[in-house]
Amino acid sequence: MAKENLAAKVNDETAAKLNKIAKENPKEEEPEKQLDRINRPRYRNPRNVVEAFEHYPVHIVKLVNLIKSNSDIRRYTSLGIINYLSQKGIIEQAKGYVNFNWTKFSVTNNGLKVEYRYTEPFFINCLIASFTSFANAAQKTIGVFCSNEFDAPFSEDKEMINNAVDAAENADKTAETEE
Repeated sequence: MAKENLAAKVNDETAAKLNKIAKENPKEEEPEKQLDRINRPRYRNPRNVVEAFEHYPVHIVKLVNLIKSNSDIRRYTSLGIINYLSQKGIIEQAKGYVNFNWTKFSVTNNGLKVEYRYTEPFFINCLIASFTSFANAAQKTIGVFCSNEFDAPFSEDKEMINNAVDAAENADKTAETEE
């Protein structure tokens, strides 16, 4: 609506009240802010988890740290992502590279890079599957180690394993309450 039309709709009494209010509360003139790309503060990618906690929520840092801190989990997650994208026809060949950042991950295939957020359901499924793959590979590696290093077949001590699992869970619970 043009100013003339709006002014014609306001009666003289209302216009006088508005003018009085405007005089009592003068508008502070601020220069219009423009995007200053040269002098803006530069954002530096966090180098470690402590710096990441300064920039991102705890739940995001913990999730991404699962991947960034363990090369096997990162590898199995990447293989799962590439396999999923290949099966869906998003990429033609099941080849490529997955890079994990603090807020998103990118998939590079045939020179093209596509970024995805960690909230993608296929990412969560691939991350969960990577732990199963990791456990299976670890079990095979431990089996080969035991068969080469021990004369007699190795037998697991279930009580000791359960105690170690409980201690790890308690340590995680303590760490969560300290945050």
